[in-house]
Amino acid sequence: MEGWYMPQMTTEGHGLEANIALKGVAKIGVYDNYNVFIDLFNEDDFKTVWFNRIIEIEGMQMWLQKWSPDFKPEEDLPIAPAWVLIPGLPFHMHDWYYIKQLLSSVGRPLALDVATFGRTRPSMANMRVEVNLLKPLPDSVFVGQEDDESPLKGFTQKLEYEEVPKYCKHCRKLGHNMINRRVLEKKMLPPMKEIKSLLKRSHKTKVSC
Repeated sequence: MEGWYMPQMTTEGHGLEANIALKGVAKIGVYDNYNVFIDLFNEDDFKTVWFNRIIEIEGMQMWLQKWSPDFKPEEDLPIAPAWVLIPGLPFHMHDWYYIKQLLSSVGRPLALDVATFGRTRPSMANMRVEVNLLKPLPDSVFVGQEDDESPLKGFTQKLEYEEVPKYCKHCRKLGHNMINRRVLEKKMLPPMKEIKSLLKRSHKTKVSC
């Protein structure tokens, strides 16, 4: 796992355990002034840390992302956990096996929420899924079965999403998308009247030797 935008950290007393309850040991390796590597030896600890996505240490935020061999210090990976909400899913399908198959086209299943796991919310099932932010997320999937005697039977299941981070394809950074980037660029540009005024002044300026 990788974290970035961190205060000064050392391998000793990094403060991670003070912010998140860990079952095992966490080792910190400082890559540069903006990136650190967090080595976790427990699968539950990995999920606990990664699902937080943002951790605050000493008043500063650390953004988290899953480690990949494609790591580049100047870019954020477009892989992130997000919640997939499945309203109206038949109650007999509120099971890890069924939901895992149902959301296979969305991304890699990670965990059910407490209510789905405990089967205490019959109206909706929720699963956290690892999604690729560069790919469109489907708003529905087909649920059905096929046998020798009948053609495909089933229904279209609606999907909803929560906590999907924004990702800019241009900057390759998390936290904003292309639309937000254009808005920021427009705010940074001077008004058109000011631009025209500057152009007129430049034309009137004469250079003398």
